[in-house]
Amino acid sequence: MKVLDNHIESKEFSNIYLLFGNEEYLKGMYEKKLVSCIVGDNFKEMNYNFFEGKNIEIDKISNVLTTTPFMNDYRLVLIKNSNFFYEQENNNIKLLYNSLCNLPSTTIVVFIEQNINENTNLFKIVSKLGTIHKLDNLEENDLINWISNLFTTNNKKIGSKELYYILKNIGYDMEVLLNEINKLIDFKGNNSTITIKDIDLICTKTVESKVFELVNSICYKNTKDALEIYKNLVYSGTSPSLILNLIHKQFKFILEVKYLYNKDINIYNITSKLDSREFIVKHGLRQSKNFSIKLLLEILEECLNIDKNLKSGKADIIDSIELFIIKYTN
Repeated sequence: MKVLDNHIESKEFSNIYLLFGNEEYLKGMYEKKLVSCIVGDNFKEMNYNFFEGKNIEIDKISNVLTTTPFMNDYRLVLIKNSNFFYEQENNNIKLLYNSLCNLPSTTIVVFIEQNINENTNLFKIVSKLGTIHKLDNLEENDLINWISNLFTTNNKKIGSKELYYILKNIGYDMEVLLNEINKLIDFKGNNSTITIKDIDLICTKTVESKVFELVNSICYKNTKDALEIYKNLVYSGTSPSLILNLIHKQFKFILEVKYLYNKDINIYNITSKLDSREFIVKHGLRQSKNFSIKLLLEILEECLNIDKNLKSGKADIIDSIELFIIKYTN
């Protein structure tokens, strides 16, 4: 992203950009920045062409690529979610390939895609003639810094404990995070310090984070809190089957963390192996201290048995999960 930021700041552009990845917020942010910086508002209508979807006519793209910009240094052609970088090569792709090879210096092409295949000729020519930027979820530290900066910019203070609490309870999607952060900023008004109580009161927590709290209560033998969280989830309309699946998933993660740690694998490598976040792995390790490997395996087996009984109609799932919670918190 630093290369892209430098291009925007210096206004020294590549002729072709490919932005791809699963972080929609970042792709949307850079789309707006590039459009604003390259064509602005005054003559945007005459110097900007936008194409979207899998049924774009390549002929139309090829025609505008050679059009001279009007009272501006550049013409911007933005192509979004085209799937061009994932298709088998055909005559249309070859036409686009040739057009890019003969692109005028006054035309800038920006591709914004979800999925790409790096083995396609189109990808290879873009990597040769332009710049490619993968915009996936930010690393944990970068995300924490981004959230912290949003609060600082709006004259709000927040501690590291609260920052991690936001991530744990809201997740890592930047668009969702931004929405919840704005709610907190509006709520606090002139009161400048963000607390965990504020987050609990204002933010919409994910079902996953609520089940995380449920499992945490089980791990620390807090029957009352665990049952209260579970009943609130059911009353709010969350499927008991989904709750059971998420409980199984969380205990499976705790088992994996404990097993790897017992093999003398360090936290950093466990995080990498499990494709997780460091603070989540550390938390899973703390949770695992109250369980043996044998007991964790028993818990996972019990989850599968409840699911099996549900599908065969032998038991009521709501009561079965309640009994599960009581059993493993005592």
